[in-house]
Amino acid sequence: MKRFFLITTLFCCVSIAEAQKISISLHNELNLQTLLITPVSGRYLIVTEDGNFSLSPNQIIYVSRAGDSVMVRDMASHYGTWKRVSIVGQTDKDVIRINSITPSAPARIYDDNLGFYVDFNRLMAINIVDVDKYISGVVDAESGPNADIEFYKAQALLARTYALGHMDKHTDEGFNLCDQVHCQVYKGKSVRNPDILKATQATTDEVIVDANGDLITGAFHANCGGQTANSDDVWITSYPYLVSVVDPYCKNKPSSSWEVRIPIEKWREFLIEKGVAAETMSPDSFVFASKKRATHYEVGGAKIPTSDIRTYFNLRSSFFSADIVSNSVRIKGKGYGHGVGLCQDGAMQMAKKGISYPEIIKHYFKGVSVTHHTKVNGYDDDANIIDFDQ
Repeated sequence: MKRFFLITTLFCCVSIAEAQKISISLHNELNLQTLLITPVSGRYLIVTEDGNFSLSPNQIIYVSRAGDSVMVRDMASHYGTWKRVSIVGQTDKDVIRINSITPSAPARIYDDNLGFYVDFNRLMAINIVDVDKYISGVVDAESGPNADIEFYKAQALLARTYALGHMDKHTDEGFNLCDQVHCQVYKGKSVRNPDILKATQATTDEVIVDANGDLITGAFHANCGGQTANSDDVWITSYPYLVSVVDPYCKNKPSSSWEVRIPIEKWREFLIEKGVAAETMSPDSFVFASKKRATHYEVGGAKIPTSDIRTYFNLRSSFFSADIVSNSVRIKGKGYGHGVGLCQDGAMQMAKKGISYPEIIKHYFKGVSVTHHTKVNGYDDDANIIDFDQ
């Protein structure tokens, strides 16, 4: 049994009386040492164990690691050094900019509150943010700014389902999720298209569950090439709702087809590594036709997973055919990504055609339902947590 918390309040000295919050580790891949912090809008306080300090709009402060503590200063003075520091918004429109100085990284803006402490020999920077504002930031980072609102609703459901199903992923480290790919890509406030936040708020508290009422694995990819993949053809685990479906919506998109050429000798080297006696094989033996998604490439009596070929040659997908052209193996491929779950190009096209977000979800995920998070198996309303068997 695993417990999934809807909210984690990281800093006890921070009073959060608004909507549900989630804590996200920022720049989690960097060895943060010094950050430049600037309020953009709203009103902020620096909260410490010794008292509070007001921050003026556009005031610049520096937050740095000082041994195992956090030092705060501005251009003129030193505020102090503490074990934990919070920067807490006082309105519902609080936005703040973070610029990593050491190491250097582009500035990003974030909604709501920040918390700082030292761990893992680095400065930890935590965004304590309203769940829907976080989800909209994920959708912005994962989807781009030029889609219809029904697509953004579908993508928001996937992001929220993942977040609520993985709230304890980093709790041993003091936060819920990080901002990297292995959680969900999060680059801060959604600013590129107001429809993204509107879509997220329109689906507030909605998640996707399977036939048993459990949160699904909401996989998605850029383009399936006309047919999605079965989960067990790509991963070890099989999910009954992640089955291959024909997708006519993503065809003729930029990522729907591609071509690369691989020198025959490099192809031979790969086959030899896989145990195929390819040294004297005729190049014609390497021809491979795949009208539908094939899980294996058969050659010289061997069956090589197409996913292995994709990884070895860094191909866009494992949906391809092969023929011989000018002493090269020509790979003619379809789609971009692993091919499991929602095809973003296809879902965008469905939204353009006026198809609703529940229909989009049910096209790519079979036997699922869109429901309120309190309807998920094991939800405990009194404890405000989700429990479900693994």
